[in-house]
Amino acid sequence: MTPTLLLAATLLLPRHVQEAPPPSADEIVVIGERMRRLKLSTKTDRKTGAPICVFRRRSGDPAFDAMMCEAVLTCAKTVKTVPQMETCVGPTVQAYARDLTARRRSAPTP
Repeated sequence: MTPTLLLAATLLLPRHVQEAPPPSADEIVVIGERMRRLKLSTKTDRKTGAPICVFRRRSGDPAFDAMMCEAVLTCAKTVKTVPQMETCVGPTVQAYARDLTARRRSAPTP
Protein backbone atom coordinates (compact mmCIF):
# COMPACT_ATOMS: atom_id res chain seq x y z
CA MET A 1 0.00 0.00 0.00
CA THR A 2 1.31 3.44 -0.94
CA PRO A 3 1.96 5.63 2.11
CA THR A 4 -0.46 8.47 2.51
CA LEU A 5 0.99 11.72 1.29
CA LEU A 6 -0.78 14.75 2.66
CA LEU A 7 -0.31 17.88 0.60
CA ALA A 8 0.85 20.77 2.68
CA ALA A 9 -0.75 23.10 0.15
CA THR A 10 -0.08 26.30 2.01
CA LEU A 11 3.63 25.56 1.86
CA LEU A 12 3.59 25.29 -1.93
CA LEU A 13 2.34 28.79 -2.63
CA PRO A 14 5.25 30.91 -1.43
CA ARG A 15 7.88 28.67 -2.95
CA HIS A 16 6.37 27.96 -6.35
CA VAL A 17 3.66 30.37 -7.44
CA GLN A 18 5.78 33.44 -6.89
CA GLU A 19 8.43 32.03 -9.25
CA ALA A 20 5.96 31.92 -12.16
CA PRO A 21 6.04 34.72 -14.72
CA PRO A 22 4.37 37.66 -13.11
CA PRO A 23 0.82 36.69 -12.28
CA SER A 24 -1.20 39.52 -10.89
CA ALA A 25 -1.97 39.76 -7.20
CA ASP A 26 -5.47 38.52 -8.03
CA GLU A 27 -4.16 35.25 -9.51
CA ILE A 28 -1.89 34.69 -6.53
CA VAL A 29 -4.81 35.20 -4.17
CA VAL A 30 -7.05 32.86 -6.19
CA ILE A 31 -4.46 30.09 -6.32
CA GLY A 32 -3.55 30.59 -2.67
CA GLU A 33 -7.19 30.29 -1.62
CA ARG A 34 -7.68 27.14 -3.68
CA MET A 35 -4.54 25.56 -2.28
CA ARG A 36 -5.41 26.59 1.27
CA ARG A 37 -8.77 24.85 1.03
CA LEU A 38 -7.49 21.73 -0.74
CA LYS A 39 -6.64 18.76 1.45
CA LEU A 40 -5.82 15.58 -0.39
CA SER A 41 -3.86 12.42 0.10
CA THR A 42 -3.18 9.30 -1.92
CA LYS A 43 -3.93 5.68 -1.23
CA THR A 44 -4.12 2.43 -3.12
CA ASP A 45 -7.55 1.23 -4.20
CA ARG A 46 -8.02 -2.20 -2.61
CA LYS A 47 -9.97 -3.62 -5.55
CA THR A 48 -7.84 -2.39 -8.44
CA GLY A 49 -4.47 -1.75 -6.81
CA ALA A 50 -4.37 1.63 -8.57
CA PRO A 51 -3.31 4.75 -6.71
CA ILE A 52 -6.19 7.18 -6.09
CA CYS A 53 -6.71 10.60 -4.57
CA VAL A 54 -8.70 10.93 -1.40
CA PHE A 55 -10.09 14.42 -0.93
CA ARG A 56 -10.53 15.45 2.66
CA ARG A 57 -11.59 18.89 1.46
CA ARG A 58 -11.92 20.19 -2.09
CA SER A 59 -10.75 23.59 -3.31
CA GLY A 60 -14.06 24.61 -4.84
CA ASP A 61 -12.70 24.37 -8.40
CA PRO A 62 -13.14 20.87 -9.90
CA ALA A 63 -10.56 21.51 -12.65
CA PHE A 64 -7.95 22.63 -10.09
CA ASP A 65 -8.72 19.60 -7.91
CA ALA A 66 -8.32 17.22 -10.86
CA MET A 67 -5.06 18.87 -11.93
CA MET A 68 -3.61 18.66 -8.41
CA CYS A 69 -4.75 15.04 -8.03
CA GLU A 70 -3.03 14.09 -11.28
CA ALA A 71 0.15 15.90 -10.25
CA VAL A 72 0.21 14.29 -6.81
CA LEU A 73 -0.41 10.80 -8.22
CA THR A 74 2.39 11.28 -10.74
CA CYS A 75 4.79 12.57 -8.10
CA ALA A 76 3.82 9.91 -5.56
CA LYS A 77 5.48 7.30 -7.79
CA THR A 78 8.92 8.71 -7.04
CA VAL A 79 8.84 10.93 -3.95
CA LYS A 80 8.76 9.96 -0.30
CA THR A 81 8.71 13.23 1.67
CA VAL A 82 6.60 16.39 1.78
CA PRO A 83 9.50 18.63 0.62
CA GLN A 84 10.08 16.31 -2.36
CA MET A 85 6.34 16.46 -3.14
CA GLU A 86 6.39 20.25 -2.99
CA THR A 87 9.28 20.35 -5.43
CA CYS A 88 7.64 17.83 -7.75
CA VAL A 89 4.20 19.51 -7.79
CA GLY A 90 5.68 23.02 -8.11
CA PRO A 91 5.86 23.09 -11.93
CA THR A 92 2.17 22.12 -12.12
CA VAL A 93 1.27 25.00 -9.82
CA GLN A 94 3.42 27.36 -11.90
CA ALA A 95 1.74 26.22 -15.12
CA TYR A 96 -1.67 26.74 -13.54
CA ALA A 97 -0.69 30.28 -12.50
CA ARG A 98 0.50 31.09 -16.02
CA ASP A 99 -2.66 29.61 -17.54
CA LEU A 100 -4.93 31.48 -15.14
CA THR A 101 -3.09 34.72 -15.89
CA ALA A 102 -3.35 34.18 -19.64
CA ARG A 103 -7.07 33.35 -19.45
CA ARG A 104 -7.82 36.43 -17.38
CA ARG A 105 -5.81 38.72 -19.65
CA SER A 106 -7.48 37.39 -22.80
CA ALA A 107 -11.01 37.44 -21.36
CA PRO A 108 -13.14 40.28 -22.66
CA THR A 109 -13.74 42.99 -20.12
CA PRO A 110 -17.37 43.64 -19.24
